[in-house]
Amino acid sequence: MDDIESSFKALLGRQPSEKEVERLYRVKNALNIRDNDAMWMILMALESYDTLYSKYPALIAGQVDVVIEKQRELIAEIVDAESKKALSTLSAAVAQTSHLVATKVANTARWQAWGWVCVGLIAFGALCLTAGFVLGSGNMPFWALTHQTNNPLEIVVSILLKAPVGWMIPLISSAVVIVTLASNRQHAIGRPIIISLLLLVSLSIYCIHTII
Repeated sequence: MDDIESSFKALLGRQPSEKEVERLYRVKNALNIRDNDAMWMILMALESYDTLYSKYPALIAGQVDVVIEKQRELIAEIVDAESKKALSTLSAAVAQTSHLVATKVANTARWQAWGWVCVGLIAFGALCLTAGFVLGSGNMPFWALTHQTNNPLEIVVSILLKAPVGWMIPLISSAVVIVTLASNRQHAIGRPIIISLLLLVSLSIYCIHTII
């Protein structure tokens, strides 16, 4: 190894490769630089810088790949977290809506049940009132003297509805219908409830017609 290669080795801090030495001598021959020319110092310095900086693109590219991969993983984690959050929010909203609908259905069914129970109790009360009047006085009650039919069933129904408590049947039936429709104005009503409402409406109309 000559002085030039020794100096180049000292400048690089390592053994120069054959390619680096060949490139150095190619420049020397092309420029016709003598071995003792001071230009060698500049040439070797430039060659060392070229060797050093030629590694940077690969290093930068590697770091860019690392950063991109980290960003990709971070974005994937954020997307996954937001997806889980959105799914959780959606599930909570669905559960809340289902609970509200179930509560509405239960309340509607409860109103219908109480309505029919009240109608039954009032009819039973009218029957007891009529029977008590007959047993106590031995005569038909005064509200039973205005019927205009020969049908026994219609006579009994007319007597019960015209009793002093009979007017409460159309009142309660109408109230149940109004409350049911008002509380379910934004929700669909099931078929059983619709049938019950129609029966209550028909009962109210029949009671009013009979009483009047």
